[in-house]
Amino acid sequence: MQKNFRPVAVPLFVNDPYFSVWSFADRLTDDHTRHWTGHRQSMCGILTVDGEHFRFMGKSNVTDTYVPEGKALEQTSLEVTPTASIYTFSHPACDLKVTFLSPLLMDRLEILSRPVCYLFYEITPKEEGHTFEVYVDASAELSGDYREQEFAHGSEEGHVWIGDAVQNVLARDGDDIRIDWGYLHLVHPNASIETCNWRTHFFKRRKRSAAHYAFEPGAPISYKKFPILCATSEKLSDVFVFAYDDIKSILYYGDRQIDAYYKTVYGSFEAMLPIAVSEADEMRKVCAAFDQKLIAEMEKISPEYADIGALAYRQAIAAHKLVEVDGKLQFLSKECFSNGCIATLDVTYPSIPLFLVFNPELVRAMMRPLFTFARDKRWQYPFAPHDCGRYPWCTGQRYGLREGVLTEERQMPVEECGNAILTVAAALRADGNCELLYDNADLLKKWADYLVVYGYDPANQLCTDDFAGHLARNCNLSLKAIVALGAYAQMTGDVRYGEIAKDMADRWVKDTKKQDGKGWRLTFDRDDTWSMKYNIVWDRILGLGLFDASVYEEEVEVYLSKMNPYGVPLDSRSTYTKLDWLAWTTVMTDRKDYTNAVYKSIARMISESEDRVPITDWYYTDDARQAGFQARSVLGGFYINLLAEKWK
Repeated sequence: MQKNFRPVAVPLFVNDPYFSVWSFADRLTDDHTRHWTGHRQSMCGILTVDGEHFRFMGKSNVTDTYVPEGKALEQTSLEVTPTASIYTFSHPACDLKVTFLSPLLMDRLEILSRPVCYLFYEITPKEEGHTFEVYVDASAELSGDYREQEFAHGSEEGHVWIGDAVQNVLARDGDDIRIDWGYLHLVHPNASIETCNWRTHFFKRRKRSAAHYAFEPGAPISYKKFPILCATSEKLSDVFVFAYDDIKSILYYGDRQIDAYYKTVYGSFEAMLPIAVSEADEMRKVCAAFDQKLIAEMEKISPEYADIGALAYRQAIAAHKLVEVDGKLQFLSKECFSNGCIATLDVTYPSIPLFLVFNPELVRAMMRPLFTFARDKRWQYPFAPHDCGRYPWCTGQRYGLREGVLTEERQMPVEECGNAILTVAAALRADGNCELLYDNADLLKKWADYLVVYGYDPANQLCTDDFAGHLARNCNLSLKAIVALGAYAQMTGDVRYGEIAKDMADRWVKDTKKQDGKGWRLTFDRDDTWSMKYNIVWDRILGLGLFDASVYEEEVEVYLSKMNPYGVPLDSRSTYTKLDWLAWTTVMTDRKDYTNAVYKSIARMISESEDRVPITDWYYTDDARQAGFQARSVLGGFYINLLAEKWK
């Protein structure tokens, strides 16, 4: 990681939309650790040297009254890799290295779906004669969402857990919420359950107090006591294993409560956890080798690309939950800080480059719930649906619902038909698996036919950039229809659709050309406009041959002329941009100068933005401020450069 690259937020324990802990600060001691939404989910780490105590993670005070924080250990470096965040700290007597590992390995789905994260530490003494101890805790906030709740808890040798005293499993859906069912677990030989007062003993006394704050077995604990799971170790190196048993993960059509995928492999959380604990060192080695290889591949694009890609990797994957329904994988996304929708098609579409590179089966798993809903009697439209519900309820679309009825006003007809066809075509191109095509041939044909009639010059409707509102005669949306029809012809062998796509492409070049300058318009009827034509990239990546290379070259010239300090705006209506789409424009040509300029601008935004949140994909290019969205899976689209290289 380059020295001048400063992550807006650092992923610590990042597993799924609920088990997700971040640092929103430059130094790990500057702030409480937080959920991706920004709500506090306090963890604390303390290094004791010769009886003197130093924080290396989080804050100790979680009350409204004054509590001394104690000294913070000097942080000397931070390295973010695809699967790990590695902090180093310095003390006159030793150096401390702390590694937060989330083994999100897409070629080992049983491991990717395990709700287990690791905190490793290593102490390197600088001289002999000193004593060391490391303390780590995690608050019950990781298993709660409101201040009036009470917590149930349990313990056995080397293992403690805590969760809401009233287990209303899958009782709530929504966007800005945390989980309040299931149990947070800590596995370590010295694990115990205490109150937050336990932290302050490290700072008020040179030795730990003999007072014991453990709770009576079976007695509920009030939130006001602020219970924590904690452990200490006097070893020079050790690992603390944190895990989250959500009991059931997804509410699926027909009110079915579905388990996380790992349970189909291990049988239960209880059977999985000791295996995950025993494999801690192996996971660290495997992930380090994976990270090293991936970073080397990304550095071939550019140093900035490698830094951003490493930071985006866990964010993109952990915005999903992997389950199995009737023997088929389902990889269900949450539309984080957008509206909380689940399995959103126009969130899946921009995210797929990452998953196409590492495991195309996950792309098929994203599409299966969508096809299921498209066959539901509630879906009456001839175009593809936008989503399948609101996380974690995959029970049917609620986007655009009015008085219990799905209205067309908030739908995205051309957008979602194009997204569905292009996603299926890309997955087929990735590994030759025809399952989605064969199983859904009728729907795909219906949506292709819809694009033939309505796709070329779209009516007044939303596209995926719905924050900009309805837009008639959208040239980029037209491109999506054209390229989708070309992709449909390629994967089905039906030349008629290829001929239609080619005819549309030839007309589009003439009908949308700006008369007063370079490039092509935002809308068919506005010559004083321009926009990023990110949808065109699949023509080049899939080798459809619909557009001449000169179209791409001229468009990129326009983008270079519009470049602001933090990137190219999305279109002529505003200075804001979308990070995923901006990345996609870098594969429109082989121009290294443009690719470098784009990734330097994005790295600059991440390093300089005042909005300390997991990477936003919607921000202003003139001042790097967040316009909206954060922690979304669309960051998977950033991997389009690796995909393009792989498919050359």
